[in-house]
Amino acid sequence: MGDQARNSGENGGQLPLNAAVRYAFSGHQTFPFRYAWLPKGVRAIRRDSQVFTRPDALVLLGVGKNMVASIRFWCEALGLIENNGPNSTLTPLGALLFGSSRGGFSSGADPYLEDPGTLWLLHWQLTATPYPASTWHLAFTCWSQNLFTRDELARWLLRSAQESGASRSSASSIRRDVEVFLRTYVPARDNRRRPLEDSFDCPLAELGLIRPAGNGRFAFQRGPRPSLPGAVLAAALAAFWNHTAPGQKTLTLERALFDPGSPGAAFKLGDQDMVEALERLPASCGLRYDETAGLRLLIRTAARTPLSLLKSYYKKAQA
Repeated sequence: MGDQARNSGENGGQLPLNAAVRYAFSGHQTFPFRYAWLPKGVRAIRRDSQVFTRPDALVLLGVGKNMVASIRFWCEALGLIENNGPNSTLTPLGALLFGSSRGGFSSGADPYLEDPGTLWLLHWQLTATPYPASTWHLAFTCWSQNLFTRDELARWLLRSAQESGASRSSASSIRRDVEVFLRTYVPARDNRRRPLEDSFDCPLAELGLIRPAGNGRFAFQRGPRPSLPGAVLAAALAAFWNHTAPGQKTLTLERALFDPGSPGAAFKLGDQDMVEALERLPASCGLRYDETAGLRLLIRTAARTPLSLLKSYYKKAQA
């Protein structure tokens, strides 16, 4: 992926700050990811780093050809693996969640995605950076509309891509991407004519971030997030901070709420929701919220990396 490769260091699979902007609206083969796909992909990679390019990958993974490509895409887009030519390797985040090669699958912090905090973390991984899941990043953190239709979102994405010059994607590919984006967050309706495999909802549908609003419209759901762990929010803030203002000890609340790729925008937190969440963060997170002379600031009190915050969270959760 060249300069777009995800950083495999302590930032936990996030895009480097100096990477050139690039958009992509394909790669998932029109499938949102499913509960079994991430552990399936990680286990396969630990056995064979070239599993996704093997001619018998369909047999080894037990899925169809397009699903093999989709599993690879989602494992990479979520920052769990890095693809270097035919070889794929686990990132530190992938090893934390699903276990290292040495420790085995059972050593992972949440290999079956049972912790709600993991779902918020995976959502953050999709929305934090423009590539490779551009619709997720742009729709959540760059678009100002709360109520929208498929066509409205697709037209805005196409216009944004054309104006930026960062993508040559067609209107049809973006419409397909929007459909997968919505199926990532909106539970499928019961349809007995639908094949069983197609009825499986994406795990992120549990987060309740997008709801049908009638007449073909959808709505982003802004508000408090009781199931969002403070440590996951702190890790997202640390990653965002490292990417956008690495040398600064303070960050305005407005930037954390509204900037492209910001945690507030990604998690659809309201102004007061973010303030209350910040005030509940323990001192060990290395972040403090302060209001002085009309300024609302986040203050960095300790250099905590996103991965170290996540390790501490899962260690406590397993205790």
